Amino acid sequence: MQATFGRYRLLSLIGEGGMGKVYRAHDTAMGRDVAIKVLPLELGAEPGYRERFRREAHTAARLAEPHIVHIYDTGEIDGQLYLVMPIIEGVDVQELLRRDGPMSPQRAVRVIEQLADALHAAHAVGLVHRDVKPSNALVAERDFVYLIDFGIAHDAAATKLTRTGTIVGSWAYMAPERFTSGMADARADIYALACVLYECLTAVQPYPGDSLEQQFTGHYSLAPPKPTEANPALPAGFDGVIARGMAKDPRQRYQSAQDLAAAANHALTTISARAARNTPTVHETPPPTPAPPAPRAAPPAERPVRPRRRLKWPAIGTAALVTVVAAVATTTFLLRPTSPASHTTRPGPGPAQTASPATSSGQEALPFAGLKNPSGIAVDGAGDVYVSDAGNSRVLELAAGSDSPAALPFIGSGAPAGVAVNAARTVYVIYPGNNPVLKLAAGSNNPTELPVTGLDNPRAVAVDSADNLYLIDGSSRVLKLPAGSTDPIAMPFTGLSNPGGVAVDGAGAVYVTDGGRNRVLKLTPGADRPGELPFTALNNPAAVAVDAPGDVYVVDRGNDRVVKLAAGAHSPAELPSGGLNNPTAAAVDGAGNVYVTDAGNNRVVKLAS
Repeated sequence: MQATFGRYRLLSLIGEGGMGKVYRAHDTAMGRDVAIKVLPLELGAEPGYRERFRREAHTAARLAEPHIVHIYDTGEIDGQLYLVMPIIEGVDVQELLRRDGPMSPQRAVRVIEQLADALHAAHAVGLVHRDVKPSNALVAERDFVYLIDFGIAHDAAATKLTRTGTIVGSWAYMAPERFTSGMADARADIYALACVLYECLTAVQPYPGDSLEQQFTGHYSLAPPKPTEANPALPAGFDGVIARGMAKDPRQRYQSAQDLAAAANHALTTISARAARNTPTVHETPPPTPAPPAPRAAPPAERPVRPRRRLKWPAIGTAALVTVVAAVATTTFLLRPTSPASHTTRPGPGPAQTASPATSSGQEALPFAGLKNPSGIAVDGAGDVYVSDAGNSRVLELAAGSDSPAALPFIGSGAPAGVAVNAARTVYVIYPGNNPVLKLAAGSNNPTELPVTGLDNPRAVAVDSADNLYLIDGSSRVLKLPAGSTDPIAMPFTGLSNPGGVAVDGAGAVYVTDGGRNRVLKLTPGADRPGELPFTALNNPAAVAVDAPGDVYVVDRGNDRVVKLAAGAHSPAELPSGGLNNPTAAAVDGAGNVYVTDAGNNRVVKLAS
């Protein structure tokens, strides 16, 4: 074909779909071949469509993520909207699976990690893809992956960008909420990414059937499928990754695409399901789908809530195909454990209990029974330990010397994530799904919601001696909420990739784990940029804590360990971390005891420092 479209000479049709046609074309002004996507005329006639299309295209064009194809040009010619992009040669994942069968687990994870990077960048600026599927994952030379066809992406804060009365997206990968409300946020993309991971591992769709009715039944009513049932040779940990990634309740899914990718990477280290059948104790990583949020009634407490006394001294505390994007896309290293003989456990809350798996030397398992995916932890000046039990939608307090925890009266807010406690024993808890920060004063049974503006899926919280809060949200921002304020202030942590934990020391220095870049940053008071601390060989650091002398403790999630950087030291040392399985958070008390939420084993462990 030799037609013209403005300054573009159309050479051949690459592909077409409900949202338009894609042509190989020659840009006569720039003298280069490009791909141009031309949208149907009727789309441009819909009220508000042009404005939304331009806004999203301009937003996507600003993204500088390598797994998202750059937009050269966008506009309107003779009433038709268009986008111009470079031509990318490659094969989509759907075609690869049809041709070659299931991918190796390692290759599947590499694909998912790259798609997650693309989605994370898009979500950070409010774009939702809404059509994540194998045919939209383009594998180019050297297995470099692009997430393609953001032509139906939409601004999460605006009206959905689709034709009136229709649902955009492939049924086999659609989150349950999209079948009902039709609306989608970033968590719908995360659900679809988990579906793609399942298909990469098995070469079959998560739920069988080609009809809307069959797919609706699967995604809305059936349990997430287990990839090891299709292939028992797969690492058993992938079952847990799929279970959480495809959770029916969006609040119970991974809160970022990179969290899912990190969990998939870690699943590579688990033994095969076939071997697991012959092994007495095997713990999948990450844990199975947490239970749905508790009903709006007081959660059962292991013991009554006691009056919460006040203290005056502080505690210190995660396809062959040429195609285009129309807009927005490990090795586990474990150090040798430190000799148990070099550690002595200091007194702390709760007696040791018999746990499965058995604790290693230098560890105590605290008596938190029935945990499901513990996600946050804090300790106060009296040695009381607070745990966010996400799978049971509750927050627990274990008093020093007690043998059972009490459930604090945080009711009906969904699955809690981070928890922090200040010197006056006021407890702060964050809830990623609906963005609240709740506060429970010592001695009170009535938590209050702080009127914080502009939060986006907060995931971690810390508090300083002046009651200022420090938060990490889903936009990879570190925010400071001054005491009494409703407007958080962005702190100068730039270039973060999946930050997971935050802590603050007595001098006001703020520490952040940057999981996607495997580093830990420290921002001293008055500095305009943070410095990197000398932690080495990290793999998805998830949380950080700091004690009064300035020792820094990091949960090295991908390596199932906790490492300590002593004040003034130039290299970290590993704490007795044997047996940890997907640790998620840490806190340290005034005596130097370190407390860790061991999510893969659904327990809380105290480590000798």
